[in-house]
Amino acid sequence: MKIKVREIHLSWRKGIGSRRRIVGKLIRTSTNGITFRYLEKGCKEAKEEGFSEYPGFPINYKALYQEDDLDIFSLRLISFERKDNLKLLKFWEAEGVTDKFDLLALTQGKLPIDNFEFLGLFNPAKGFKFVTDIAGLSHLQLERGVVNIGDKLTYEFESSENAYFKRAVKVFKNDLHIGYIKNIHNNIFLNLAPNTLLLTVKDIEQNGIIKNIFVLVNCVK
Repeated sequence: MKIKVREIHLSWRKGIGSRRRIVGKLIRTSTNGITFRYLEKGCKEAKEEGFSEYPGFPINYKALYQEDDLDIFSLRLISFERKDNLKLLKFWEAEGVTDKFDLLALTQGKLPIDNFEFLGLFNPAKGFKFVTDIAGLSHLQLERGVVNIGDKLTYEFESSENAYFKRAVKVFKNDLHIGYIKNIHNNIFLNLAPNTLLLTVKDIEQNGIIKNIFVLVNCVK
């Protein structure tokens, strides 16, 4: 299914187990093309944890970086020159996607050299799929083997008066709480009717404990 992402949020965190801070936003419109700006609240929170800036983009809360300035973000895309690129694109449900903005949102632009992620704010229709990874695993310390590839997962919205957690989406395998849908991607769940999205474990990184769970999210209604 074709997608057209209009917003990508730039996330940064100090390290594994730290809270993701939304420090910037890329927006695509028909009139202005693609623009990027920093978000003051998220940047100030992140600065307290060691954040300085995205390389090449000095922080200026009034600045609106234009499309010609944004080629640096495309360096985070999967290289089509890599022999394993088709495997990687398939993993991220990005086969056949040629639009760089959409591709950045689907693959999250992750690199092993920093703690940035590019999180697309999708507006999924029936048949749309994307991959996300579960948040909160470092705190839960799940034992190896309690979750397996192919497992069907469920989710529910957490009831809380806490401003941060009231938008939290908890994920379960049967009755076992295994983590949360991470920031920005949680908005996709909150904006859809219950049971609209089907969750399936796509991949797991683990040693003695589970380090990462990648989940295929499929819009079924």
